[in-house]
Amino acid sequence: MDLQTIEKRLAVILSDAKEWLPAEQQTDMQSLVAAGEPGVALENFCAQLEEYDVVVPDQVVQELCEMAALMGMNVSPRIAGGRTSD
Repeated sequence: MDLQTIEKRLAVILSDAKEWLPAEQQTDMQSLVAAGEPGVALENFCAQLEEYDVVVPDQVVQELCEMAALMGMNVSPRIAGGRTSD
């Protein structure tokens, strides 16, 4: 998965997150992805998921972990639910 693919997948996940997070938060993270900052957007997204105590579907968690690993990042254990980003 290249950076462009990560950006596209993250944009889709953020779009689908409208039920999980306030619109303003979602818009801010979409703007980061559009500006070529998917790592910052992913980091912020995970922080917001934790702050709002969102239970994320397994498929989304798997994708977040894969994207994080490809960017040299980790998804918090609370979100990853035991999965690793490595």
